[in-house]
Amino acid sequence: MNNSVTAANRINILMVDDSPTNLLALEAILRAPDRNLIRAGSGEDALRYLLDNEAAVVLLDVYMPGIDGLQTAELIRQREKSRDIPIIFLTANTTGQTHLSRGYSLGAVDYIVKPVDPAILKSKVAVFVELSKKTREVKRQARLLEQKNQELENTNLERLRMLIELGHELAAQHEPPTVLQKFCLSAQKIIDAESVTVGMLDQDGRTLRHFFRCNSKGEIQNEGDVPAVIQTALSRVTSEPTPVRLSEADDLLLETEDDGNSPHSFLGAAIVSAAATCGWFYLVNKRDANEFSEADERLAATLATQVAVAYENANLYAEAQHHATELRMEMAVRKQAEHERARLLVREQSARAEAEAANRNKDEFLATLSHELRTPLTAILGWSHLMRTKGLNEDEFTRGLDTIERNARSQSQLIDDLLDVSRIITGKLQIERSPVDLSKVIEAAFDSIRPAAEAKAIRFETLLNGCDCRVFGDSTRLQQIFWNLFSNAVKFTPKGGQVNVSVSAVDSRVNVAVTDTGIGINADFLPFIFDRFRQADGSTTREHGGLGLGLAIVRHLVELHNGRVYVESGGKNLGSTFTIALPVAKSDVAANGNGDTVLRESDDVQAFSAPALLNGVKVLVVDDEEDSRDLLMTILTQCGSDVRCTDSAAAAMQTFHEWHPDLLVSDIGMPNEDGYSLIRRLRELETDRARGIPAMALTAYATDEDRLQALSAGFQIHVAKPIEPENFVISLASIVEAKEA
Repeated sequence: MNNSVTAANRINILMVDDSPTNLLALEAILRAPDRNLIRAGSGEDALRYLLDNEAAVVLLDVYMPGIDGLQTAELIRQREKSRDIPIIFLTANTTGQTHLSRGYSLGAVDYIVKPVDPAILKSKVAVFVELSKKTREVKRQARLLEQKNQELENTNLERLRMLIELGHELAAQHEPPTVLQKFCLSAQKIIDAESVTVGMLDQDGRTLRHFFRCNSKGEIQNEGDVPAVIQTALSRVTSEPTPVRLSEADDLLLETEDDGNSPHSFLGAAIVSAAATCGWFYLVNKRDANEFSEADERLAATLATQVAVAYENANLYAEAQHHATELRMEMAVRKQAEHERARLLVREQSARAEAEAANRNKDEFLATLSHELRTPLTAILGWSHLMRTKGLNEDEFTRGLDTIERNARSQSQLIDDLLDVSRIITGKLQIERSPVDLSKVIEAAFDSIRPAAEAKAIRFETLLNGCDCRVFGDSTRLQQIFWNLFSNAVKFTPKGGQVNVSVSAVDSRVNVAVTDTGIGINADFLPFIFDRFRQADGSTTREHGGLGLGLAIVRHLVELHNGRVYVESGGKNLGSTFTIALPVAKSDVAANGNGDTVLRESDDVQAFSAPALLNGVKVLVVDDEEDSRDLLMTILTQCGSDVRCTDSAAAAMQTFHEWHPDLLVSDIGMPNEDGYSLIRRLRELETDRARGIPAMALTAYATDEDRLQALSAGFQIHVAKPIEPENFVISLASIVEAKEA
């Protein structure tokens, strides 16, 4: 065979491009003796080829008529056989970030921009060619290993059959001396020798523990002498791994005197147990022959193995009679260990499957999150640009402001949901319990989503059924529960639909059922409806947005209230019913409560009127973001405050010494020196003004840990971005009034 690579061993490289010129160029660059370069002029051709063939790598043009490169890659990934084939996209478009992101999400290993650099293309393709070769070699080695294992298994089975047949009589004996006596008789008959002698050594390896001889008459003797010539031969037997066969032609037997009793042939083998010589046996004078044959020698090796096993088994049997209990316990421990290994294996496989599923869910969540963040940003940036052109009439300008505010609130709600999920995962979400009238909570939650319901002409009906709706819980979190359920009902119910809210008392619980006439829930998705980041439709063509967090938050909040939530649905387009079951507040708790229910403010747009709470107050604003500084200055100036802004902690310290402000509003995350450091430096100054100045931490770091860290650093209040102007002013005025008091 010549040195050229056979066609069967060549590595397949699939080149997909609608341009024959490009395919020819790629073939010229990548041609090599060890490769098969396959041309495909379309995505359909590539898919047909991959139905029955493998490829080390696919070079895929992005822009093609019919099925383009991205669609082709998605179809390749959907098939089990071609799912793991590396894909390198070829494109002349260097600005297609959307295609770039989608390509990598589909499993692309690289993007190469046309015109192709031959050196770069060769090096990248060579990596996958070598990887394919190594993969083939690994598979070949695996097949060889399997073949060798099969051959070894067959050999062992045949050897086992022979050992069973030859050792059947020995295996039936359980006393070591009896085993050796039977062995002498059987060996003499099988090999047809005049005499057989066996000796077993003690633990020191020199002293004989057992000695038996079967003479020419078939009599067993347990004592006797070993001639000098035989002792010399036995020294070879115990030092060599194979049987020793001697005849009259060998020097050792030639040296003996011919007195009629001298051996004219000899066959001996060591008896080995646990890799150490524990005895020997030898046969003298082959009957009806001048010497022992090679077949006799092989049979002697088998007999040596048999007697070693039988002798050891007999010893073990005797010992086992005294240690039966210990052996049973050991077997139980081993069995338990096997069960434990099997259980751990199942757990490991389950954990791997869960990890893979979690990884897929993470990727889907990140893609959804990107979509949900970009969608409101599109409206905000678009309307902002239109407003700058000053070409809008008053109605359009108002609609633009409403759109910007609505989408900003949407992003704020999205961030709040993410923070709630983070608190849930870390176990840090807490509730503040007090007596709550559930009917007022339900009414406030409905008021929040009323505009959305009216926009779709959805009828809302609430039936209290005259039951006591008082529970012991957190009114804000309870409103969040029902707001999520009502929002989902409105979102997934078509125009002109209906949502019914029914409240009933069952035993010591209040059940609130939210029933809609919406799209319903498929039965196979019902078990996962409350899982984080899970959506019935997670595709790019879905009709409804969202991250799949609301119902997960609902379940956790309900469980914090010692309640439970469950869902029922008849299937697609048959609506659904979510039921919340909460324990009724005890009579003594309800009696001690004042009956007031603190409700979260509605999301309705409220006109901002700057109260004169901060009139004449000197406020120092510290924020590295210019837009934030401008917004805060505008709000505070409308309140009559004297405002100065700085963009760093160092500039704030200088302004403090020069201007002597009455109030400090500082961002936390700033370059070089953060807000924590600024407030600590102020509090360490020796002046009363520095130590007592009211300070607000205004930051996008909004977790409970961030709030505690801000308060411990020296701030009086922590306010999370984004801010509501009116709430911001009231919070700021509260710390000023607290100081004056």
